[in-house]
Amino acid sequence: MKSDLSHGQLQMLIQVSNAINSTLDLDVVFNTIMKETLAVIEAADEGFLFLYDPTDDYLVAKSVFLRDNDVLSVVRLKPGESMTGITFLRKTCTHFPDRDSVQRAASTMSTSNQQRLREADPIFPTSAASAPIMSNGECIGVITLDCFRPDASFKPEDMQLLEAISHQAAIALEKANLYRDKEKSVELLETLNTQMKKQNHLLNRSLEIHQSLAALVLQGEGVSAILDHVHHLMEQPIILLDQMGEILSSAPAFTEMEYQAKTKLETIQHSIPSALTHGAAYPPFGTRKTPNGCMVFPIGAKPNFLGYLALLSEKPLDEVNMAALEHVCTVISFELVKEQAVFETEQNLRGQFIEQLFTGHISSRLIEQAKHLHMDPHRSYQVLTINFENDRRESTDFYDRLLAARRNLIQIATDSFLQTHPLGMIVAKQEQLVVLLSFASHQSWKDIRSSMEDQCQRFTTAICIKNWGLKASIGIGGIKKGLKDVYQSSEESIRCVTFLKNYKMEQPYLSYPELGSKRLLLQNDAQDLLDYVLEFLGPLLRYEKSRKREFLHTLTSFLDHSLKMKETASALNIHLNTLIYRVKRMEEILGISLTNQKQFLDISIAIQIYQLLETEIEERLTRE
Repeated sequence: MKSDLSHGQLQMLIQVSNAINSTLDLDVVFNTIMKETLAVIEAADEGFLFLYDPTDDYLVAKSVFLRDNDVLSVVRLKPGESMTGITFLRKTCTHFPDRDSVQRAASTMSTSNQQRLREADPIFPTSAASAPIMSNGECIGVITLDCFRPDASFKPEDMQLLEAISHQAAIALEKANLYRDKEKSVELLETLNTQMKKQNHLLNRSLEIHQSLAALVLQGEGVSAILDHVHHLMEQPIILLDQMGEILSSAPAFTEMEYQAKTKLETIQHSIPSALTHGAAYPPFGTRKTPNGCMVFPIGAKPNFLGYLALLSEKPLDEVNMAALEHVCTVISFELVKEQAVFETEQNLRGQFIEQLFTGHISSRLIEQAKHLHMDPHRSYQVLTINFENDRRESTDFYDRLLAARRNLIQIATDSFLQTHPLGMIVAKQEQLVVLLSFASHQSWKDIRSSMEDQCQRFTTAICIKNWGLKASIGIGGIKKGLKDVYQSSEESIRCVTFLKNYKMEQPYLSYPELGSKRLLLQNDAQDLLDYVLEFLGPLLRYEKSRKREFLHTLTSFLDHSLKMKETASALNIHLNTLIYRVKRMEEILGISLTNQKQFLDISIAIQIYQLLETEIEERLTRE
């Protein structure tokens, strides 16, 4: 300042200083500066305070006290624009003593700012005064005052006071900025402290969970104990499912769960294994929510996918519990891999035993091995060969599905067959299961046969219900006394499976004794059998080519009833004379007599083969 302030000006400056230093809120500071400045400088009718934004290189309005339009509150000025921009560059108080000087300063504004000014229809001040706000030698803002009264103007002492006020404003702004920076630092420290506490809590919780899980694993408690621990930890039901969606374990036990939990489980079972059971080799990975909101975590990774861990809760998991469950999945995967290794080892040992046994060469070493497997060499034995085929024509991942379901298939076979015959064993062999059943020597074939049909029906029904895209057929060998002839039962069961595969049968299972004379068909190829049927039944089939096979149906029933006229007519619900006519007409067409033993046998065998190969025979007749 060129001269010292007068006593009155000092009083005013103290008043302004006290006002603007009474708060540390920047927005309040801005308004207080302008309010007090307008109050102590008599010539000032309006005023505004701009601060410089170095990032965008603009002067931005922070406080505006105008008489009319507040257009300046949205105006952004470049350094050098208008009275404010000119003062910013000069870094010194600038007086615009008349309207001409004010208009010349306004003419330096950018085109867009001048457009805004014209739209506001402004009245130019008769004079103006601007003072830079300086901090550390740099201009950080500008205070500009306008006078609209022709009889008033800014005096030298007003300029001095404005300059003094701008210095006080700089000090107040520095204090407010320092306080704001300190507040931000405190907020940052509090945020960091909260995060550290949270991380510390997460670390302690994770360490606690890790230690408790490690203790369970080291003590050999197994998967059930791990799930019980997680259940108490989360206070929600939790279930472990294999890759086919079947329950391996749960906490609490599934039988103890409420109906609502069971409903949620059914939803999970229908949703999460769908990728595997409907054509994909592996399901999508990553924690996900099922339609009812339950959390599902994958166990294992490609290509050794092991199953799912499902938390039956719709409540969202926090970071700690999410991390805990992911850690639990890792621990369970190790347990399942261990169990899988034990299972594979057991299957290999049993597989080697079965292969050696089925060669028919029984050594003393094999007998000892049989005793270790609880196989008494003197009991009766029977072999079942269960073959699996693709039940989905459009699917090409049959072997992937079969491999994934292998343990489940063995479990279903165990439930179906070994519950009644606990001394047997089951071995997985490529696309087959080999079931070796053991019986007490005094059991009759009739009782065993009746029970076996029920067990086979139960097994095939269970496979169908699972909807895994697998079709099972069961070949049942004959019962053999002692281990030395078990290989014969195995060969017989394989022949039954072959027969089921090649010929049309109502039931998906067949025993070798029931195969009877049909076993001779296995020694001929399909073409020879077709030729045989057409040789003996061809004339009748061609005669009825466009009919409903009435004669063939009659002939089949007549043979089934051992050529007894009355019984056949009753079974067909026709008059006896009608049957007599049909039999006579059929003998004429075929050129045979059913009383001739050889011709009767040929026709009987031909009809049995027709029933097995009906589709192929009819197709061949259609092509003729």
